[in-house]
Amino acid sequence: MDSKKYKDVIFDLDNTLIDSGNKIKTDIIETFQRLGKTISPTESTDNWYELAESYGINKEQFDKELDKRKSWEQALRDGDVQVFPETPSVLKELKNKGVRISLLSKSIPEYTKQKLDYFGLTPYFTKISTIHPREPSKRQGALNLIKSLDPKTIEKAYFIGDKEEDIVIANDIRQEYGIDSEGIYVNRNGTQLNGFHNIKSLEGVLNII
Repeated sequence: MDSKKYKDVIFDLDNTLIDSGNKIKTDIIETFQRLGKTISPTESTDNWYELAESYGINKEQFDKELDKRKSWEQALRDGDVQVFPETPSVLKELKNKGVRISLLSKSIPEYTKQKLDYFGLTPYFTKISTIHPREPSKRQGALNLIKSLDPKTIEKAYFIGDKEEDIVIANDIRQEYGIDSEGIYVNRNGTQLNGFHNIKSLEGVLNII
């Protein structure tokens, strides 16, 4: 068993490490259009299934039309999705510092693999974990991930993402495992969250860890 203590960093993927916001917004807007509904770009960032239900569309109907969207593989080839410029250098520096890096993405495993492989990010991660987009939160996924890393080997854990759900799970990990845990909110959209670190780009991570 690994007796070394690590600083663990758990990243979100979409809109944290890679800029996929425009594709996701377009996918959702076009899905609703195929269902005969017009929504705004702002609405498209909300919970898809709750939004669909508010328009009288059930999950099965929504998923059937969503499946007609451009594939992630094609979107990556077309340049619809980009890696944030600082991502590779930040991951490399963390790795060089001996930080253990993992990923927790609300995504289908196949899509996550395509994104990571396309941008050459896969080798940086010790663990890559996904939870289904329908899951209400990342809590259980985070608990399972920390368990797989072995809590006894974790000196401190940092949860990094662009949404509140990505980082509040630091509180759950602290309560469940007694691990010193902090959340780092990547606030590229200009908003801030009280009680957590707030940074404007991933480079800010290096000043915290």
